[in-house]
Amino acid sequence: MLESQENRNFMRMAVNADAKVTLAEGESKKVLEGVCLDLSAEGLSLQLSANLEVGDKVFVEISSSGPVAPLKINAEVVRNQRLDDNSGDSLVGCRIISMD
Repeated sequence: MLESQENRNFMRMAVNADAKVTLAEGESKKVLEGVCLDLSAEGLSLQLSANLEVGDKVFVEISSSGPVAPLKINAEVVRNQRLDDNSGDSLVGCRIISMD
């Protein structure tokens, strides 16, 4: 019998929504376009064409397909992994600090 061990405290919900990620770099801000792949009460994962560093603080706006306002999240990068699909994209895991 196969058993799955889930170490997460909260279930993740697949989102696959457009996301705008703002990274504060010194006095300037860098804005990246990407996709929010999934979201939970404690974190989210993003697919981005840029490489972020663990510890980077980001502001993420996740678009809604309906009349609902975008979800606004302050988060910290906890994982960054290059995808092996020749796209140059990275899979970025973030811990949610707060939601506006």
